[in-house]
Amino acid sequence: MSVANSEIRSLTAKKFDCPQKFSDFCSNGGKPLGGIVGGVETAGTMNATFETIDPGNHQVLATVCEMGAAEVNKAVQAAHNAYSNPKTGWRQTPIEEKIALVMKFVELCERDRDVLLACEIFDGGKVSELAEGDFDQIRACAEYFCDVAKRIPLGDGPSLEVAPGVQGYSYREPWGVVAGIIPWNYPIVLTSWFIFPALLSGNCVLIKPAEDTPLSALYMGKLAEEAGFPPGVINVLPGRGELTGQFIAEHPVVRYISFTGSPGVGQHILRTCDRHGTRMKREMGGNGSAIVLADADPIEVARKIGRYTNQHFGQTCCTIHRVFVDQKIADDFIDAQREFFASLKIGYQADAGTELGAVINSTQKERILSAQQQTVTRGGRALLRGGVAEVTGRSGYYLKPALFQTTPEVDCNPAEVFHAFATICPVSDAEQALQLANQSPYGLGASVWTRDIEHGVALAKQFRDGTCQINCHNQIAYGLPYGGQGISGGPGAGVNCEETFTDYTQVKAVYASQYDA
Repeated sequence: MSVANSEIRSLTAKKFDCPQKFSDFCSNGGKPLGGIVGGVETAGTMNATFETIDPGNHQVLATVCEMGAAEVNKAVQAAHNAYSNPKTGWRQTPIEEKIALVMKFVELCERDRDVLLACEIFDGGKVSELAEGDFDQIRACAEYFCDVAKRIPLGDGPSLEVAPGVQGYSYREPWGVVAGIIPWNYPIVLTSWFIFPALLSGNCVLIKPAEDTPLSALYMGKLAEEAGFPPGVINVLPGRGELTGQFIAEHPVVRYISFTGSPGVGQHILRTCDRHGTRMKREMGGNGSAIVLADADPIEVARKIGRYTNQHFGQTCCTIHRVFVDQKIADDFIDAQREFFASLKIGYQADAGTELGAVINSTQKERILSAQQQTVTRGGRALLRGGVAEVTGRSGYYLKPALFQTTPEVDCNPAEVFHAFATICPVSDAEQALQLANQSPYGLGASVWTRDIEHGVALAKQFRDGTCQINCHNQIAYGLPYGGQGISGGPGAGVNCEETFTDYTQVKAVYASQYDA
């Protein structure tokens, strides 16, 4: 194997020591961490708490108060008041002042970078190389949407005469109170992708972090208060999805919800929102595909695909879990892919050199183990069988990578499996590969690997996916939409583009005729 190929590695951990400021935040003076409602930390009226743990060693990081119906009601009212005050309301705040507050918040996040990295590494189970990249999205996202907010005006659009004596124009305004239901796999990134376009377009926000990873949102809520956001503009409501999340979805004053999570939960929330007309934008997972053409270097591409498949240990919605490789190079590709997966260093996410850490919780562990077994039952041939992994001195949710070979007539990988898990299917040509790739009900991310860029682009445009890539994968860029097709997403333009900003607004038509008494 060439030196260049051997240097294509998975995202890797540097040693990361827990900062004292993170420990102090988690201990909270001996009290459970409360939600943030109207600028005030609250323990809630249910007297219910839950523990958030480090998935790599089962250590309890913090005890967190669960927010119930009363807290959701208070947060909605605080947000509505902060939004609608005719003199000081957030919707009336000049965009220059909004931008100044957002950038002050970003500066405070960067001041406390180590604390937020600790949230990602210890609470989220990430290796440092990924956590650092995630942290950088705070500034990148904020600066992009600050620029968008300067360019897209709210209020009255151009007037036109629609009939003799009748003028018509559009009027664009924020929704008012909007909520972000954030998943556990990318808490800092997805909180940023939600709050910046929502706030800069004039809305007040409710953040519902996942119960597995509430710490970054709670800490960011404290920094928002320090930055000077008016009380009620940013509220943080930790709790279980079936409780706190359900109360948010049921509230008629919440006008818009941004959701990232599983199709089943997303569809349930959508049905709940429909009862009172709340709009909902959603990203609901993926089962990403890669097509490897015969002209590709099978060893190099196998390692690159392995890197993307193992990003956050496979706990990434848009990553690759189904590979369709031309049969002419399939044997070399399979050998290289198996070697890459088998060589992943399994360990604790804060220990130097770890490439594959623990999955987030026991439910995910059992779900992944079941999927590994079902893949064989459906006809997949195990190249690496997976199973439970042991890490000396650690009691986390560790699993081995799994790799399977299949054939075009066998669908052994029909659903998203959130781990270092993939199936490889040798195919006769690109057309067969494309047909198989598009059979999935998901449609979030797909890629083509070839030296012939023109051919790759032509194939990529035929994917039934929201993001289509050539010789790369898991790429995200501000200014280009990131969203899904099929059951993976909709409606609107996804995230990270100008249309994301306008998704957080509503448009009405206004007609004015001369009054003739």
